[in-house]
Order: sequence, then C-alpha cells, then structure tokens
Amino acid sequence: MPIPHHRIWFALVAVLPCLLPAVAVAHKHGPTGTYTEWNWPEAPANPDGKVGYRDFHHRLTIEATPADTDEGYFWSHQVALKDGETAYFGLQTLGYQRPDGSRGRVAIFSIWEALAARGPGIAQRFGGEGVGFQTLIPYNWQVGRTYALRMFKCGESRRGTEWTGTVRDESTGVVSVIGTITVPKKWGYLDSWSVMWTERYTGREVLKCSDLGYARARFETPTANGGQITPDNHRNYITEPANCPNSRVRDVTNGSRQEMGIPK
Repeated sequence: MPIPHHRIWFALVAVLPCLLPAVAVAHKHGPTGTYTEWNWPEAPANPDGKVGYRDFHHRLTIEATPADTDEGYFWSHQVALKDGETAYFGLQTLGYQRPDGSRGRVAIFSIWEALAARGPGIAQRFGGEGVGFQTLIPYNWQVGRTYALRMFKCGESRRGTEWTGTVRDESTGVVSVIGTITVPKKWGYLDSWSVMWTERYTGREVLKCSDLGYARARFETPTANGGQITPDNHRNYITEPANCPNSRVRDVTNGSRQEMGIPK
C-alpha cells in the first residue's frame, strides 16, 4: 500500500525536501491526494535468474493546470524493485530553475537507495526523507497533449544494474531520455505492484479548500515487458481523511482521471 505522504523531492538545481505539503496538512484544509493502484500478475523469472518485469510504460495526458504559475503539481507513476527500493517517474509543473530565475516544467525519474545517476539534465543525489539519486530534464509538456513515460532495464555495469527513464511526445514521436540510474546488482527487477498519483507539492499556504488550483490528468492503463503484460486489476482512492472534498479519481476508458482543486 502506498504511504499517503510520498517521499518526494522538488529540485531547483539543488535538491530540497518537499516540505510544503506537510505545512498544508497542518490545516484542516490540506489537499486531498488521488491514487490509482495497479496489481500486476506474478512477476516472471528472467534468463539471468532475477525475478521481475523489465519495463513499465504508461501514457499521461495533463488536461488542466492551475492559473497560479507558482503552484506546483506532480503526476507520477510509483513503482518498486524486488528486493530493493522505490522509484517514480512522471511530469511536474515546476522543478527546474532557468538562468533568469524562473521555474519551468520538467520530466523526472528517481530511485531511492540508488548508487549513481547520469543524464542530459540534472543527475544528483537527494536527501531528506531517505536518500537516493534523481534525474530531471527541462521538458515543456503541453496541456492536452499525450506523453508516454517508460522505465526500463537498460544494462549492467561493473557497479550494478542500470535503469533508464524516458518520455515520448505522442504528437511528434520524439523520445527524450530523462536519465539513467544505477542500483545494486542484488536487486531484482520491477515488482508486481505500482501506483499512479497526483500531488500538490508547492504553492501558497492552503487555508481554505478554494485555495487549491484546479489540476486534472488522465493516466492510461500501464503495460509491462514491451506491452505484453497488463495489470490484473486496479483500484482508485483518495487520502483518508479527506481534508478537502474537491479531489476526485474515477475510471475512464482504458485508465483513470485524477482531479484536485475542483472548482465549485
């Protein structure tokens, strides 16, 4: 089962603990998280003897974002590595500081307790609620456009097993590498459970539910091992207790739609 308050870090060149959601929770009007949890068939054994899936892939369409450009939302697919730790990959509204000081949209890929990372953008260690490595790239995703995100085993190195995160713009077909992260060799591959969620991770203090900017995204049903395997089942739910009633998650064709800050 996922933990209601995720171990998520917001990177602005240096990695900072994501403290703002905790501040908001101190008030009875904190944001209510939305989740779609996927249960997969029993993970297969691979030729190298390790158990687990070699890749997870899903499509994400962000359908609405807050008018407040300083309000940060994160749409993520959180996964687990057998005999190892947690990873996530997804898109954020804010997460990259430009030379002029403004903040831009990013694609992000992180793994806890990883050994190393490299990539075309930021590739660095994080700390706070646990440690690990994360990679980020500036990525100007567009509202209403669909993006395919993938995490896959890409090879072995002297130090460990390497996993890569990518994002593909389904309108143009262009694939962008977010980064590659090395994990201990003793870890297995992807486990038979994952969860997709939306988080408001930064913005003005939430004193009343109407302070939450409206965000809506459609997560499509994920696949594994090159699209050959789909989950057995799933369930949608929200954080309990629900601090604000203006969050919702429900099934749509081939996936789920998650909303936070629904206007009255």
